[in-house]
Amino acid sequence: MKKIALFLIFFLPLQLALAQVDTGSFSVRTFIIDDFIPPSTPTLLSAVPIAPIQIDLSWSSSTDNYAVSGYSVSRDGTPIATTTLTSYSDTGLTASTTYSYSVRAFDVALNYSTSSNSLSTTTPDNPVVVVPVEPESNPVESTVARVVLNDFQIIPGVSTTSIKANSSFPARLELRWGKSTSYELGYVVREAYTKSHNVLLTDLEPGTTYEYQIIGYTPSGHQTVVKNGQFTTLSKALVLPPVNVSRFLAEATGENVKLSWKIPEGDNISYVRILRSYIGFPAHPQDGAIVYQGTGSSVLDENILSQYSPVYYTAFVVDNYGNVSSGAVTIVFADSSSVTGEIGGYPSGVNNPIGKPIITEEATSSVVVERVTPDMKMPELGQIFIEQGEQNYSLIDTDIVLTSDRTFKISIPQKTIAGNLKSIIVTLLDPTDNRQQYSFLLRINKDQSAYEAMVSSLGVVGKSRLIIEIYDYEALVVAKYQGPISFVGPMVESGEVVFPDMLFRPSKIVLFSVVFFLLLIILIIIYVIYRRQGEDKE
Repeated sequence: MKKIALFLIFFLPLQLALAQVDTGSFSVRTFIIDDFIPPSTPTLLSAVPIAPIQIDLSWSSSTDNYAVSGYSVSRDGTPIATTTLTSYSDTGLTASTTYSYSVRAFDVALNYSTSSNSLSTTTPDNPVVVVPVEPESNPVESTVARVVLNDFQIIPGVSTTSIKANSSFPARLELRWGKSTSYELGYVVREAYTKSHNVLLTDLEPGTTYEYQIIGYTPSGHQTVVKNGQFTTLSKALVLPPVNVSRFLAEATGENVKLSWKIPEGDNISYVRILRSYIGFPAHPQDGAIVYQGTGSSVLDENILSQYSPVYYTAFVVDNYGNVSSGAVTIVFADSSSVTGEIGGYPSGVNNPIGKPIITEEATSSVVVERVTPDMKMPELGQIFIEQGEQNYSLIDTDIVLTSDRTFKISIPQKTIAGNLKSIIVTLLDPTDNRQQYSFLLRINKDQSAYEAMVSSLGVVGKSRLIIEIYDYEALVVAKYQGPISFVGPMVESGEVVFPDMLFRPSKIVLFSVVFFLLLIILIIIYVIYRRQGEDKE
């Protein structure tokens, strides 16, 4: 009998070469199942030549008894790419050449559907090379002769700047930048022609003004300088990331997904952006499909689970200075009854299907020795820190007590982690219902000194468990840490934290007994005096 391991991998793009834990996170769940049924056959809907070097494809989605993992795209009978989307841009082609395409779907057990119908199309001739021209002032509408950008936006950071734009028709953009109009620091050229354009510039200097220029290329080969100007990065005084949303949950309601969250308190919050992906948690605010952006607390993502399962969501908080939180994550399945097995650090938003987990009494750690390579370095329990105001703990402490109405930070020094690693995800059990869990990504901070996540207050009192998992580049757990943590009520005016068990400590019981006994004696004396006065009057 064919046995396969079903891996649900929360995969995020990489941005660091050494330890890529700052860009996002994922988790791994393993289930043993029998699966012989291939997905349904997709239908290739269109094959459109966009440029002499590019053809865009689109097809219908497939269904499967478990989950569709992706699609294999073939050109002239040869597989050229796999994707989880229902579209693909084939680039690097030759002008005036006919190509034939087909698509197959595959599931997690690597069962492949039959091939779709074939579509053939021919790329256009090479265009005549033209000289770039300066942009027109106040262009009214786009034409095939030039590129016009819509919804242009620059979001500066301290050492990064995000540039986002939409073009009226598929175009290719080139971005040049520098400290002068010679744009000496570099350039980025996109290979594919598309309407949506996102560029993230890194390694910039804080508080510095840069010049930039954007050149647009039409599919016919016309070049136009469509935008130029300046942007200024933020100063180092504004490097602190905002607090993540709390209670980020996903609930399947038929084919829809209901998402809910709580925005952290503060006047500096600009908006919350919810992103969706089918292959893993979005790593940054431009990674994935935008489901919601605003200052609300819930949204309905419609007709999603009919196409994909599971679906991954990340909630980013963006402040007025453009700083972004590390990200809160959640996942939803079309059929939650198929999710079984040990809960462990299972990512947020999914109720524990096997009952209430046991709260550990002491911190523990485990390392998968066979996955540790000579270049790897894992932190100790004492190198995982929890900070709240003046209170500073490490995970090895047995009395981690935080107030329930204040945010706190979880951090791991960068120097304690090394090797070919992928990401870190931290999971917190709900103190009032340990079957419910909330998860956050730990990402590298601005000065590259630690991996951090700012966790918003839950506002409830009780015992909880903190779980931290580190994943290697192959998306497998290489180290796991967990320890008990308690949340108590707000501090009293004297500044002393009132613990729930303070009134029941032995010393307090003795004190209350003495006070009660003294009050009882006083009442007896008053009663005796009253009776004697009454007798004297008689």
